[in-house]
Amino acid sequence: MTIDPATAQTIVDNLKDVIEYNINFFDTEGTMVASTDASRIGSFHGAARQAAVDGQTVAVDRRHPYKGAQDGVNVPVVLNDAVVAVIGITGPVNRVRALGGIIERMTGLMLCANMEQIARFNRRIMTSNLVNLLTLEHKDNELMNALALALDLDLSGPRLALVGRAPGVRLERLNQDRLYEKLCKTCLSFGVPLFAVSPRDFRIYAPQMGQAELDDFVAALRQALAGAVGSQVVLGAGTIQADPDQYWRSYRQACIAARWAGFTDNDQRYRYEQMGAGLLITSMPTEQCLAFVEQVFAGLEPDRIEQFDRVFSAYTRHNGSITHAAQELFIHKNTMQNRLDALARETGYNPRHLSDYPILAAAFELRKYLAYKDIPDESAELSDRPETADQPGGTIDSVS
Repeated sequence: MTIDPATAQTIVDNLKDVIEYNINFFDTEGTMVASTDASRIGSFHGAARQAAVDGQTVAVDRRHPYKGAQDGVNVPVVLNDAVVAVIGITGPVNRVRALGGIIERMTGLMLCANMEQIARFNRRIMTSNLVNLLTLEHKDNELMNALALALDLDLSGPRLALVGRAPGVRLERLNQDRLYEKLCKTCLSFGVPLFAVSPRDFRIYAPQMGQAELDDFVAALRQALAGAVGSQVVLGAGTIQADPDQYWRSYRQACIAARWAGFTDNDQRYRYEQMGAGLLITSMPTEQCLAFVEQVFAGLEPDRIEQFDRVFSAYTRHNGSITHAAQELFIHKNTMQNRLDALARETGYNPRHLSDYPILAAAFELRKYLAYKDIPDESAELSDRPETADQPGGTIDSVS
């Protein structure tokens, strides 16, 4: 077992805070890798080497000298029945001998804590790599299976993907440990071991569960992640896929559903199959959408389109009631009628005609959706294709 010198230095510094003597940390070959006496770091210490070989405390004094050693005691640190290091105290043997057992136990505890931290971090990295692999249509199955084996995870069985996003926020700019801990605690409380935090989003693969349990899980994720991010987090869920080779489909759907939830500001209908008109809008190719919007609003300035959008939206919300729409906009109903007439005149589509209304509704909605950005532009996007599946110009050639 190799102990990182920085970790060893932290240990000796912490021990020196409670013990007045210089503390030295050795590897099992007798090399001093850390010390509160910096001038000795890197030197060979015969007593430490002997302590590692014998598994016994070795004292150094005038009658018992060792190469490179000063007076003191050197105690082997044993973990899992093996000597992994030697910890030493420099000072008169009659004064420091009693401290040997104390520093050995304290060192062992700190090493265990460090090893546990490293193990947790390694598991986090491996899980993130596995989750990211599962988002890919074309992936290294050998690597996928190796990661699953190392994590002791059974990938068989149906799962659905969940994607969480904080509209307008790049997660990479936030405290990653805090984000991960919130995600980890929530997922594990529902028995969901496959999750990761990426620069764009939160990614989860949940096993098949009942609708009520899924609703509870999503609600818990919203609350926990919003607290970590400091703003609203919307989630989208893909459809259930039977095996790992198809999980990527659910991820792409979840990306689209999360984007749609952010766009509509309605995170209650978070499942891909619940998107309603969003299923149509997000599946339309960007180029055709742009052409359609430009054709409907040909020649109109953006400000003019925005004015018409406010009028049309109020007219829609009130089911065609001129009076109620005018009241919402704080204008006279005659003014409302005049603005609807202007919309018909300038676009060629009359919102009062059933044949024209759907065209205007689609054009206004598509225009807003094309302009919606759930991830800020100023930071470069990742190159993974599945990550851009829900963006214009991504793997799926659509406005989603």
